[in-house]
Amino acid sequence: MIRLENLHVRVGNFDLHDISLEVPKGGYALIIGPTGSGKTTLLEAVAGHARLRSGRVFMHDDEVTTLPPEKRGLGFVYQQYHLFPHLTVRENVAYGVSRGRAGLDPETRVGELARMLAIEPLLERPVRGLSGGEQQRVALARALAPKPSILLLDEPFAAVDPATRQVLRRELRDLHDREGITTLQVTHDFDEALRLGDVVAVLSEGRIAQRGSPEEVFRYPNSAFIARFVGTGNVIAGTVRRTDETNGRGPFRAQFTDGNLLLDVVAEREGPMHAVIRPEDIVLSLTPHPASARNHIAGRVTRLERIGPVTLVHLDVGRPLIASLTTQSVQEMGLTNGLDVIVAFKATAILLV
Repeated sequence: MIRLENLHVRVGNFDLHDISLEVPKGGYALIIGPTGSGKTTLLEAVAGHARLRSGRVFMHDDEVTTLPPEKRGLGFVYQQYHLFPHLTVRENVAYGVSRGRAGLDPETRVGELARMLAIEPLLERPVRGLSGGEQQRVALARALAPKPSILLLDEPFAAVDPATRQVLRRELRDLHDREGITTLQVTHDFDEALRLGDVVAVLSEGRIAQRGSPEEVFRYPNSAFIARFVGTGNVIAGTVRRTDETNGRGPFRAQFTDGNLLLDVVAEREGPMHAVIRPEDIVLSLTPHPASARNHIAGRVTRLERIGPVTLVHLDVGRPLIASLTTQSVQEMGLTNGLDVIVAFKATAILLV
C-alpha cells in the first residue's frame, strides 16, 4: 500500500501542491498528465529522491517520509533504464538480487525472472546493443529481483516502438498480477491507464485535477482540461440556460448554445460551461433519424480517419465534430468526404463541465 498525505514538493521554481493519493495493497495506479505537470517529481518524492517541504509518505501503514530511498523497500524502473553498461544481462539482474531480501538465491531468482520476462537467451550478452524492448525487460527484471513489495515506473515504454509497447504492457500487467506488487506508474498516455490501471490520478500544473478509476475519469471528466487530455471527444464551450420552470431538486431540462449551435441538454445548473460529447454516442444517418435522440443537426463529412475496426468521422455542423463508427458501418452507409448527413445524439449523452 502507498498513501500520500498533502505532499508539497519544490524543485527549482516548480511546486507540487496538496498531493493526496492512496494505492491499495496489490493495486496498480497511474499518474498521468501533460509534460511539465510534475509526474516524475511526484514519483521521485515517493521514492525519497525529492525532498518534501511538507506532507507524509506511508508504505504498508509505516511512515517512510524521512527514510532514504534504499530503506523504503521498493523497486524503481527509470525511463532510460539506467542499466550498467559494463555488465552482462545476468549480472545486471543479479545485482538487484544482491540488494534484496536475505536468503534469496541469485541464480534461482535470475532464472525465474529470465523465464518470466523471456530474456533467457540474453543472459550472457552485454546490455550494449540490446533493443529498447530488451533493455526494458532487463530493467524490469533487475527492479523485481529483490522481490520488492512496491514498484515505481517512470514512463517505462517511452523509448520503445508501438508494437513492442503493446506486448510489454500485457507482460507488465500479467507480471503485476502474478507477483502481487503494489505499482505506481507515471505516463502521459491515457490509453496506457485504461489498459493497465485500477486507479488513475491526473496531474495539472502541480496538482491532482481528478482521481478515480480509469473508466470514471474517461467517462466523467470534471473539467474541459481533463476531457481534452484523456481524449474523451468533442469539447465545446458555451452557455446553459434553463428551459423548464420546475423548482424541484435534481437535473432540469435546458439548452446549451455555442454561436448558432443549439443543443437540448439535462443540466444541474445554468451559466458558462463546456459540453462534452463522446464520439461513440453520436449517431449518423443519411435521412432524418427517429426521434429517440433529442438533438438532430445537419452536418457534412469532412474527413474519414480509419483506425483498424473503428473509423473517426470528422464532421462540419457549423463547428468541427467527431463521431466514432465501426469501419463496417462507414462502408455500409457509403460515407465519403463531402457527403451530407444527419447528426444525432441524446440530451443525456452530453456531459456538462
